[in-house]
Amino acid sequence: MLSIRDEGTGISPEIIDRLGTPFLTTKEQGTGLGLAVCYGIAARHDASIDVVTNSQGTTFLVKFKLKSFDLN
Repeated sequence: MLSIRDEGTGISPEIIDRLGTPFLTTKEQGTGLGLAVCYGIAARHDASIDVVTNSQGTTFLVKFKLKSFDLN
């Protein structure tokens, strides 16, 4: 698991369910593609991204599936 956390004001409930939607942005200069690209990369690697947010900040949890390898 990879955990990335900020200490901002959190993500509003109106936005949280739409995270990863292309061109969704809350910034004046944003393109809204950053998280969409991240969600796509995670999906290609059979990973998932969960979000935990509150007024103290937001944490993105990138969860990778554990794979076994044959070392022989």
